Amino acid sequence: MKKPKHSSNKTPYNPLVSILIPTFNSAQYLSAALDSALAQTYQNIEIVVHNDASTDNTQSLLANYKDKRLRIIHTRKNHGMIGGWNYIVKYAKGEYIKFLASDDLLAPNCVKVLVHAAQLNPHSMIITCRRNFINESGKTLKTLGFSNHSTIASGTAHARKILTTLRENKIGEPSAVLYPRKLIKTVGEFDPAFSQFADFEYWIRLLAYGDIVYVHQTLCSFRVHATSNTSKAILDGRFITETFHLINKYYKEPFFVKKFSLTRRDKYHVLITKILDTLKNIKDLLLSGNYAQAMRYMARLLH
Repeated sequence: MKKPKHSSNKTPYNPLVSILIPTFNSAQYLSAALDSALAQTYQNIEIVVHNDASTDNTQSLLANYKDKRLRIIHTRKNHGMIGGWNYIVKYAKGEYIKFLASDDLLAPNCVKVLVHAAQLNPHSMIITCRRNFINESGKTLKTLGFSNHSTIASGTAHARKILTTLRENKIGEPSAVLYPRKLIKTVGEFDPAFSQFADFEYWIRLLAYGDIVYVHQTLCSFRVHATSNTSKAILDGRFITETFHLINKYYKEPFFVKKFSLTRRDKYHVLITKILDTLKNIKDLLLSGNYAQAMRYMARLLH
C-alpha cells in the first residue's frame, strides 16, 4: 500500500456526481438521507431518488421537496433491492456514481472529499472512506474503515486478499463508495444472485480495473436496524449461501482466476475456512439456545 496524493497544481475540475437514492417503504429515515445529500458542499451534483413502489407515505414526503438538483422517479412495480439498484443507475448522468441508502447519511463534505481523492489518483476505480454505524435514533455504535490511515492499494492485490480469506468487507457499503460511471459498461450490473453480498461482489469486479483509494475521514453513516437487509441476512443465514456462491463464481471464471492469480489450493483453503467459520457460528447459536437460527444456518451450509 502507499499513501494517496493529497494535493495537485492542476486546475480544479468539478465533474458531475450522481447521488442515487433507491427507496422502498423507508419514509421513517428517507428525509434525513435526502437532506444529507442536498446539504453537500460539493455543488455539481444531481440527486436521483427512485421510489420503488413504496406503500407507506414516501410519495407524499417526496412531494414536499423542490430542488433543481433533484429528480424523483416513481414506479408501481417493485424491483427488489438489487433490481432497484440496477434500475436507478440507468438514470445517472454523472461522471461518478455515489449511492446513498435511504436509511443512511452523508457528511456534508463527503462528495467533495471523495471526488478530490479520485481526481488526484486517476487510476483509482473505488474511492471509499471511514464510516459510522448508527442505530435507529442515529447514535453511533462503532466506526469502521479500510485502514488506520489514508492509503491507496492495488485493486488486483486487494481482490486476491478478499477472495482468499473472505473475512470482512473493509471497502464498505454503497453509501461509503464513489466510483466512475464509465466502468458500468465494462463490469455490468449488480448480480441479482446476491443480496447481502451484492455490493461486496461488485467491488471485487471493479478492483479488476484499477486501484482502491481510502480516505481516513468519517464521511458517512450506515444505519443498522431490525428491518435492514443486513439484519435480515443475519437472521435467515442467507449470507452463508452467498459466501459459497461468491467463491464458486470467482474461482470458476477464467478472467478472474487469471486476473487475481487464484489457484485450486486457494479455493480449497477458503472453502475449508468458511465451512469451519459457519460451524462455529452454529455451535455458538446452539450454546446460546437459539436453536431455530442454528438450524437455518445448518440448512444453508448443507444446501
